[in-house]
Amino acid sequence: MRFAGTNRVEIFRTLAGLALGAVVILAAGTALAEIQPATGHSFLRSEYEVFGHGASRGWTGFAARSGLAFDQIGGQGQGDEFGTGGAADPDKKDTNQGPSHTGDKVKAGLLSLVVPGAGQWYNGQNSKGFIFFGIEVAIWTTYIVFDTQGDNSMESAQEWAGIYAGTRGDHENSYWQNVGQYMDSDAYNESVLREARALQESPSGLVSGMDAWQWVNLDRKNGYSQLRADGNSAYDRRDFMILFAVVNRAVSIVDAVMNAGKDDGVLQTEVMGLNMELEMLPSFRDPGARWVVSRRF
Repeated sequence: MRFAGTNRVEIFRTLAGLALGAVVILAAGTALAEIQPATGHSFLRSEYEVFGHGASRGWTGFAARSGLAFDQIGGQGQGDEFGTGGAADPDKKDTNQGPSHTGDKVKAGLLSLVVPGAGQWYNGQNSKGFIFFGIEVAIWTTYIVFDTQGDNSMESAQEWAGIYAGTRGDHENSYWQNVGQYMDSDAYNESVLREARALQESPSGLVSGMDAWQWVNLDRKNGYSQLRADGNSAYDRRDFMILFAVVNRAVSIVDAVMNAGKDDGVLQTEVMGLNMELEMLPSFRDPGARWVVSRRF
């Protein structure tokens, strides 16, 4: 390739300037390492200060590919990006991900599994603990109330049937269902026989003797059916409270695990240079969660 005289001079000047700049950077890094040896600074650290986090990661990749430890280029160990130490400290966690607090998380989660709110008390979040525990107490109190209402309605229905249909003794739930469906036991037996003939089977479950019943009128029978319907509705509400108890326990466990070892009750981590925070906000008025993503420049 041929160059004119002036162009060749300009190219040489440019190359010389670039080389001089590289020498200045190298010299500055070396001088910094010599001036401040006690602070653990190295050429790699000065390069980080000049070019930023991305350039330092480039040095990390170069050292890993070339098989060189950082102390060979002015640092103190390949395990530390800044060259401040290569030996892993067992008391310190990954600085990119933050402390894991695994033991605290397991303890808090198990405590909330046993008693919702106990994990929050273990984390020092007493207000949250009282909220979860209070919800748990309210759930099981309501469960007992609905169960009692159901039992009372069913007992009242049986007493009603004894007065207005002539039933006696204790029976299975299926018997009391049939009492509410048929005006008398003869109508029930006819239904059983008809079904057995249709299926060509021997009839079973016929009612006779002391188990027979007969309603005095349709209104009394409907009153009995309403009492049983009220009892079944109370049982349904009772069983639904179990779902609330499961949800309250699950939320308490998740919240306790996330906030274990955190002073501010926030789960923090760093992904690809982005600081991420997740916080659950249990509240009677406005429950929810907050997710914050930020980056420091």
